[in-house]
Amino acid sequence: MLAWLLRSIREKVADSDKLVFVTTADYAGRFDVRRALAEMLEAERLAGDFELVTCQETPPGPSATVYKARAHFQTDEPVIVVNCDQYIDFDMGDVQQRESGFLPVYAEFTGKSSYVEIDAGVITRIVEKQNISNLASAGVYAVSGGRALAEAIEKQFQENLQTNGEFYVGVALNTLIRRGYRFYPTAVRAKYDLGNVKGIELFERVCERLSPQTEGKEAVTLASWYERGFPKEISGIRE
Repeated sequence: MLAWLLRSIREKVADSDKLVFVTTADYAGRFDVRRALAEMLEAERLAGDFELVTCQETPPGPSATVYKARAHFQTDEPVIVVNCDQYIDFDMGDVQQRESGFLPVYAEFTGKSSYVEIDAGVITRIVEKQNISNLASAGVYAVSGGRALAEAIEKQFQENLQTNGEFYVGVALNTLIRRGYRFYPTAVRAKYDLGNVKGIELFERVCERLSPQTEGKEAVTLASWYERGFPKEISGIRE
């Protein structure tokens, strides 16, 4: 799953960027995550530094997970949070302007995501698990300053702003919006959820459609596609 995420975003990662990953200590130990990360990053030619942050227990939601890594982004430099359970292609926005950021958004109607309100091209509110619009966050959150993101999450904890028992990054960004931060929506060209069986099966069907026809009709798996290098045509596939 993580290998596919890295494959999908590798052209957006600069050599000077630091990648920080968060998981539980148990998972990191059982699956030798540090070694696996080094191998995946080398395979994708991502040469920058990376850090692995481990937690004794699973944090209560994405915001709490991100906060565990705060020592690596509590600066005035930009930070981008990316959910790991997806293959995604999106337009990068500008995070060099002070007090700004961007969120890639896409059409989504299930009420199971994080939804945005937009006014005059600027995101004005983010709500979890309620279709306040038909535009959902794609699980990518960019903020012009990491320190501001950490402070927003701390405020979220103080006010106990949970949804279904979890803290979400989008809700934390509302604090920054009220402070005057301007978050801009950007386009998503492709998004495949790899965090559940249904999403993985859909992604496999996409691989099958893109598979070259061979005489022996070789079975196509996500692993075999990863070894070959996934084609750019994925952006044009929908179901």
